[in-house]
Amino acid sequence: MLKGIKRTKNNDLVINDKGLSVLNILCVISVLSVLFFFIPTIKIYDGESMSIFSMVTYRDYGYMLTDVSALTSWLWFLLIYPIVNIVMWVLNKKSTDSKSYIYVHIIYMLNISLGFLHFTTYNFIVRFSGNFFAFLCWFMLLANLVISIYAILKTGRTAVDENATALDLNVDYAKGILNKAGNMATNVANNVSAAASKAAAGKTVNCDKCGAACPETSAFCNNCGNSLDNVKKMMSESKATASNTLVCEKCGNVCSEGATFCTKCGNNLADARRVQAEAQNRIDEAAKLAREMATDNTANESTIKNSKDDTKSNGVLLSK
Repeated sequence: MLKGIKRTKNNDLVINDKGLSVLNILCVISVLSVLFFFIPTIKIYDGESMSIFSMVTYRDYGYMLTDVSALTSWLWFLLIYPIVNIVMWVLNKKSTDSKSYIYVHIIYMLNISLGFLHFTTYNFIVRFSGNFFAFLCWFMLLANLVISIYAILKTGRTAVDENATALDLNVDYAKGILNKAGNMATNVANNVSAAASKAAAGKTVNCDKCGAACPETSAFCNNCGNSLDNVKKMMSESKATASNTLVCEKCGNVCSEGATFCTKCGNNLADARRVQAEAQNRIDEAAKLAREMATDNTANESTIKNSKDDTKSNGVLLSK
């Protein structure tokens, strides 16, 4: 199959007579990567699963903060790189010559960078007992790395074949995926917020006199009538102390917010402070980026249906 590879006018490499091409494979992997970013693929300690998006944005899991904080910046690339790849693929569909050559090599370089992420995330996945989808994502990243390196080496040594054409994946479908990814990011963020509110509603405080568990909204103990003001004050002070902390991205040690260097390894905490300050902004930017990169924000099922009815198009939809 690899012996008869042809290079199209937009610098794609067609690897068989059915029109299967390198860029199409990378585009499909990028679409799956965007979706997997929001699918619960990582098992946490209590047996439940969380998506990568939830793990890098939800800060209420104190025991997880140490493990995730050091990888937060890396994990965002698992969303940003695939989205940029899809956009480059769409732009390259209408390009030829030098402009197309630049587009495809941007795609290849991004995918090589994304492929190297599996070296960083492998221990992370094992640490949290990643399920089948997590390991499938790992092999997808590895495929990105191998295919992209091969394509870079092969493209320059292969002459352009004017008659070579790649399988025409539907561009509108790719735009729809970007819009859906943005909507999914917003929904996940809303679900996380709702879960946090629900958890807060079910919290209790223990009476400092008799030890009875009472709803956090109660002013007096429902067992002995003791005022709960003191215990609530102690809890508030404890939470304030816990929130004013920084986690060293090098060793995971929890340090006070005012610390300049880690008290365990001496690492400078400037990066940890910056990541903590920018975390919420990245949530909104991720959702916004996915929508803005789809030029047609109204791409929906009717658009896809019209593409199916176009008798002059040889396009093949990725999904029905």
